[in-house]
Amino acid sequence: MDRLSAMHIFVRIVQQGSFSAVADEMGLSQSSVSKKVSALEDYIGSRLINRSSRQIVLTEVGTNYYEQCLGILERVDKAETQAKEFTSDPAGLLKVTLPTTFGRLHVVPYLSDFMNQYPKIKVDLKLLDHKVDLVTEGIDLALRIGELQDSSLVATTLGHSRRIVVASQAYLKRNGTPKHPSELVGHNCLVYSLLSSVNSWQLREQGKDIVVQVQGDFQANNGDVLQEMALQDKGIAFLPSWLIKQDVQAGRLIEILSEFSPAPMPIYALYPKDRYMPLKVRFFIDFLKKRLEKVGILQN
Repeated sequence: MDRLSAMHIFVRIVQQGSFSAVADEMGLSQSSVSKKVSALEDYIGSRLINRSSRQIVLTEVGTNYYEQCLGILERVDKAETQAKEFTSDPAGLLKVTLPTTFGRLHVVPYLSDFMNQYPKIKVDLKLLDHKVDLVTEGIDLALRIGELQDSSLVATTLGHSRRIVVASQAYLKRNGTPKHPSELVGHNCLVYSLLSSVNSWQLREQGKDIVVQVQGDFQANNGDVLQEMALQDKGIAFLPSWLIKQDVQAGRLIEILSEFSPAPMPIYALYPKDRYMPLKVRFFIDFLKKRLEKVGILQN
């Protein structure tokens, strides 16, 4: 029995909560996965998992063994990664998740450059606008924009991005240009529906945060859509500069209330806390940071 392999399967079953999910993940049959865990239990001489039709429940021995396995597998992974680093030739599958629009605009166009530079790295990219559990999903790296809530992840700051209030020249000519955030109440505001407070825009006046309750006849869960509606003269939008920088530079959208802009949003690269950072992840973070700085997306 390959004990390291069996340990890895056992750990993933605990993390996924399912034999079948781990079987799919590893390209094995469910019966093969079950046999490997049974063989591990026979070797140890104690049951690790109480199986039921609905859930996976660890025994007391299983709970302790799981914690020990995490440490062992982490040390093995660290030793193997460090050994590979002597060749400075990163390899393996890199699983990354990025916010949909940001990834499509500012990462995907440069992925081929990264893969050409490191041909032994294979990339599995997921563009998602919702947060996922990196450990459960087996994700190596996630990019997130905004303040973090999850303390179980290690964060590397890539930079910061401004949020700005914009509208088209035609909209402002027709409805007037607000000079103070309080005047937004009288305008048609295009809101992002995935925010926890959909109709609340947080701006800043004389170093203090102020919250403006806005309203309008359109909301969407996608920044691209709000950008397009603003370009079609439908209202005022509050959007990240990385999305609309070219529109502002070309005069298609006009920045307003610039003196009330809030603090820039941090942009983070995240990876699991209890995992040694593989060379492939380190190189991808470095590549991302340099590329985004080069195209002027980030502020340090």
